[in-house]
Amino acid sequence: MSYKLSKKQQFLAFMQKIVFLHLVIFVLRNFYYLLEKLVRKDKRIALFFMTEKYYYDNSKYLFEYMRRKDDFKSVLFTANKVLYASLNEKFPGEVVYAWSVKGLFLFLRTRNVIISYGISAAPFFPYYLHEKCKHVIYLGHGIPMKRMGLQTSAWQKYGKRYQLQKYSFMAACSPVEQVIHGAGFNIDMNHVWVSGLPRNDYLQTAKKNEALLEKHPYLNQKVILYAPTWREETQSAEFFPFQDFDAEQLDAFLEKEQAYILLRGHKEDIKRDDALSHFDVSKMKRVLKADQNLFPDVYELLPYVDVLLTDYSSIWIDYLLLDRPIVFIPYDLEEYKMTKGLFLDFEKNTPGYKAANYKEFQSQLETYLNNPQEHANWRKYICDMYHSHQDGNSSQRICQLIKELNL
Repeated sequence: MSYKLSKKQQFLAFMQKIVFLHLVIFVLRNFYYLLEKLVRKDKRIALFFMTEKYYYDNSKYLFEYMRRKDDFKSVLFTANKVLYASLNEKFPGEVVYAWSVKGLFLFLRTRNVIISYGISAAPFFPYYLHEKCKHVIYLGHGIPMKRMGLQTSAWQKYGKRYQLQKYSFMAACSPVEQVIHGAGFNIDMNHVWVSGLPRNDYLQTAKKNEALLEKHPYLNQKVILYAPTWREETQSAEFFPFQDFDAEQLDAFLEKEQAYILLRGHKEDIKRDDALSHFDVSKMKRVLKADQNLFPDVYELLPYVDVLLTDYSSIWIDYLLLDRPIVFIPYDLEEYKMTKGLFLDFEKNTPGYKAANYKEFQSQLETYLNNPQEHANWRKYICDMYHSHQDGNSSQRICQLIKELNL
């Protein structure tokens, strides 16, 4: 016989987890503060703490820049055995397994820790990144137009703010992002570097990964990437959320245009195993999956993308650097404003068509595929607002700033 918890019991179980996590973080914070004071720090180590199961994003691109320099001994640090094995094969001697004695001693000796994922202190367990003992440098994983951290209701509930990882320094692409990070993470504005992000150096050169093309030959045709954001407090993003959606009509349209639509659900939605994040493509010839298992690093895919489809995901802000069209599908905009919240006016600051139904969607897509310069001036204006640096030298700037911290 199955036993289902009442709402009161579910709430009490949830609160027990919250209290337990608060207690663990409090103990770790004080334990590591005392322990780290006993160990002399090596300022020449740059420790890239990888909290995800894939090798990608800003940490990847900054590591690959810094490992070629003599300024630091750059080390990849991961608690994921599979990731450790693959990275150690690619970078022998430059990867350390976090759950090891060697890992513990390396962590304690390190002054400079660089991360891209880890808003909460929990992902670093059993370690704690104490901002009074280390330079905790957060590169981030998205240029936000939405509210972040302490500016959202999710981080205000149940004292969750005490789980927030404290950063010493953060990287940003513009004064706009500097303000958003400062407000969201309660960090001194002077400690938010307007440096640009390492992953965008890759986009600035607009290189295409030929190995990717060999593996996925459809990338040689017109490519449309559909990448919605994560809805933290509501259900997962819905693909093609139109009442008049017609899968056969879409397939016929894509066939005519010699194009493919690649669906990339947010990694957190996929973890949820929500039905909405598993759109059925089995009956469609030109709508394909493009999740993290197929394309771990979306930035290697973006140079192949002719049109981007999204809602409020920050991927479109990086994509502006390629000066290519974007169709926005903000089907739940009012609900999103209420739950997550936006810093800027959505209509004015999203340079592209907004699709309210399938008929509009297909027409807008057709316009962009055949006239990619449509809205180019608008895109340029917003790109300049979000990207102070468009020179491909963000990794160099961040490396120099880290060097200056250690003089």
